[in-house]
Amino acid sequence: MTKVLLLDDEQDLREEVASFLRERGGFEVVEVGTIKQFYQYFKPEAFDIVVLDAMLPDGDGAAIAEEVRRDHPRCGVVMFTARDSTRDRINGYRSGVDHYITKPIRMDEFLAMLEALARRVCTPPSWSLQLGGWSLTSPQGVTVRLTAMEYRFLAALNARHGQTLTRRQLIDQLGKDAATYDDRNLDALVLRLRRKVRELTEEDLPLKTVHGAGYVLSEALAEKKF
Repeated sequence: MTKVLLLDDEQDLREEVASFLRERGGFEVVEVGTIKQFYQYFKPEAFDIVVLDAMLPDGDGAAIAEEVRRDHPRCGVVMFTARDSTRDRINGYRSGVDHYITKPIRMDEFLAMLEALARRVCTPPSWSLQLGGWSLTSPQGVTVRLTAMEYRFLAALNARHGQTLTRRQLIDQLGKDAATYDDRNLDALVLRLRRKVRELTEEDLPLKTVHGAGYVLSEALAEKKF
């Protein structure tokens, strides 16, 4: 269930929105009316999306949006506002807002927007391989630069993730002659790659050794264009 923290000082509107999201969208909603209350409840692991009013008696909603986006980039951020100028929208998006909603709120459209946002933020983060960029990105967003051989090795495994590739198949994918290439060079490449990824990301690459056979990726690497 998608968890939403709703901050708006207008109690009637806040209760109406929360009730609608619970009943029509199946969201779990916590309501707060002040920035102080927001920080009493907000923890990035506790909420998938925050919905903020732009103008609050005790502060600026845009400042909260900027902080959430900076410190918790996977959290979705939606802002309510009575201001509808192009400049206000630009400032809202630059502060880190995913969606900028003007009052009065069109509930059906708002619900569809949150459902689309939830599909993004509730998807577990994964490893990704930059196509043509010779780099790997961890689920927490740390980028690891790859050598040409490391990139070819991962790309070959990723093309058939979940399947074991033999040493001979991998050596061929590296552009080497299996008849003359020393298998120990492949093992050394894997050792260096695992060590580098672990040191830089503090996470283990989903690369498994299949003893007597070869190597396999236990999960797919999302492929992104450089």
